[in-house]
Amino acid sequence: MAGALVVVLGSGLVTQMLDVKAATTAEAQPHLSFAPSPSPAFAGDAGDPDVVYSSGTYYAFTTGTPLGNHIQALVSSAAASGYGSYTGKPYGSTALPNPPGWQTTNTQTSPGVFNFGGHWVMWYDASDGHPEDSGYSCLSVATASAISPSSPVFTDTSVGPVYCGTPGVGVLDPSPFVDPNSGAAYLLWKSNDGSSAAASQIWAVALNASGTGFAGTPTVLLTVDQPQLPWETTTDDPQMVFADGAYNLLFSGGDYQSTSYNEALTTCAGPLGPCNQPAAPFLTTYGAAYGPGGGSLFQDAGGGWWLGYAAWNAPCTNYGCGAVRFLYAAPIDLSTGLSVPCDPPAGTPYGYRFTASDGGVFTYGDQPFCGSTGGIRINQPVVGIANTADAGGYWTVARDGGIFSFGNARFFGSTGAMHLNAPIVGMSATRDDGGYWLVASDGGIFSYGDAQFYGSTGALHLNAPIVGMAATPDDGGYWFVGTDGGIFSYGDAQFYGSTGATRLNAPIVGMSGP
Repeated sequence: MAGALVVVLGSGLVTQMLDVKAATTAEAQPHLSFAPSPSPAFAGDAGDPDVVYSSGTYYAFTTGTPLGNHIQALVSSAAASGYGSYTGKPYGSTALPNPPGWQTTNTQTSPGVFNFGGHWVMWYDASDGHPEDSGYSCLSVATASAISPSSPVFTDTSVGPVYCGTPGVGVLDPSPFVDPNSGAAYLLWKSNDGSSAAASQIWAVALNASGTGFAGTPTVLLTVDQPQLPWETTTDDPQMVFADGAYNLLFSGGDYQSTSYNEALTTCAGPLGPCNQPAAPFLTTYGAAYGPGGGSLFQDAGGGWWLGYAAWNAPCTNYGCGAVRFLYAAPIDLSTGLSVPCDPPAGTPYGYRFTASDGGVFTYGDQPFCGSTGGIRINQPVVGIANTADAGGYWTVARDGGIFSFGNARFFGSTGAMHLNAPIVGMSATRDDGGYWLVASDGGIFSYGDAQFYGSTGALHLNAPIVGMAATPDDGGYWFVGTDGGIFSYGDAQFYGSTGATRLNAPIVGMSGP
């Protein structure tokens, strides 16, 4: 499966499979640029919006309102304006006309919608036979074979909730995520519906092939840390997206019925974490938008990122005083700030690149510069680099196996969140740019994407540590080299000689293949 990490020891046993990515900075804070919208995209109630784009239409699914009971659905032909009822009337614009009988009336909130498994799926929360926010909020799921601007309607035929978490605590705000590196689907949500003294947490779990059920054990991604982050208080409406090589986690902190409500963004090692605490929120009360939050990251028709969010239209920030939560949408830049635009060289590439331990990249010949980590602080020093076949990008690898992708190099996984027996010392990429190998100083091999495992020295006692590797032209094998020049051949890589028995004036530090 593309993006799957295969960790293989010298015995040839697969010990673990997961998808992870190394944090890029010591603080692990994402780069972002965001200017909030001065005017609403919809001047009506639209709390907890989840905005999705499909076939020329933007759909905003929100907590229910008088315009659309249970779960509201709004439609627009533009990302930042023009949202309105799909019925064309001031009523009936619901995405869930008939909630199942086990749900308490009018407790459905916070939809999360995606297309997966050949159909549309909408996760949401509702109370299980109890009053709203009384510790019994649970997750439920509805489906639709298709949605359209005139009928974005889902059906939930369940006879009970999918998941309720700890009784008396409650779970809310489900949000699906499809990892582009593996194609696997996950679901995020928050615990504590406001009825418990328990610390609010963000959770995630792998979903099944239809996207409608759990396929694993829920894992905690992040727990509020009020002593260090007084603004955080909760983890409302968590959402994960993958952008520019990074797993980004969006959530809201503060009290949603106050001007303290906010949006924060941080990074994670992968879909199942761990995730870093954000330093501060990036969106707080501004102008006539009070307590902005409950947001949703979405992409427009051209792939550009946007943030949809809700904000109160009056300083009193609650429904009791007559305020409602307007829908806003504005572009957001989620680039890591590491990559720069670059094009592959014309014709047959010539020249070379090399990298420094801080990740600085130096290019010669016609090799373009596509970015580097040279201007930031990274967790571990960079120890290797590999080009894509057309020289339009490259990967660098750090000592902990963290991978940094630039240009047209794709991220397939890393060991950045793992405990390694020995440090990574080098890497090699497949000729179709569909994967890569990492090699550790003990000769352990880590294979990603379409890179195949052919063997390793991970379980052997070596006379000298491994310092480099090279793949054969057909990717059917590879060589390792030790500091003494000893060569280890695997797959269709043939042995041609070594300096393993020769007294060297200086140790071997690397190798290159055909």
